[in-house]
Amino acid sequence: MSRGRNSAAGGVATKTAKPQENNAKPAPVFASTEDAASVYARLMAHVIDRDKWARTPDRWPDHWQGELQCGAYGSTSCLIFNYLPEIGGGPRLHMHPYCEIFIIRTGTGLFTVGDQQIEASAGQILIVPPDTPHKFTNLGPGPLETTDIHENGSFITEWLE
Repeated sequence: MSRGRNSAAGGVATKTAKPQENNAKPAPVFASTEDAASVYARLMAHVIDRDKWARTPDRWPDHWQGELQCGAYGSTSCLIFNYLPEIGGGPRLHMHPYCEIFIIRTGTGLFTVGDQQIEASAGQILIVPPDTPHKFTNLGPGPLETTDIHENGSFITEWLE
């Protein structure tokens, strides 16, 4: 659409064309894990195979254990898949300059978050604010499985114990 206006030169109405907007979205591009590190595009989807992130895929083939720094794939998050079969197992006290989200998939854990003690079980989600000391242990019975989402493309951890 255009609008008329008077030019200073002769009072003649001239029209100024509005630039056309291109609302078309480019089609996504897909890549396998093999070329994800060497090829990055803003709209590229990445499929990351288990053998690229799992710590011991042969030791516990039915359980998820490992981590992935997703910043290499254009994401602003990292993932940790915890499988803690032993009661009392878990990371020591630490903190991050970003939020960490814990999804409790199986079992029950005791989470220390700042000065709070929180018992969380399968199906619950716990969100730890940035710069807050935290740790957790498996209370049992049985294993504790969590998926931990770090709101940063790479891990930044300050170990306090």
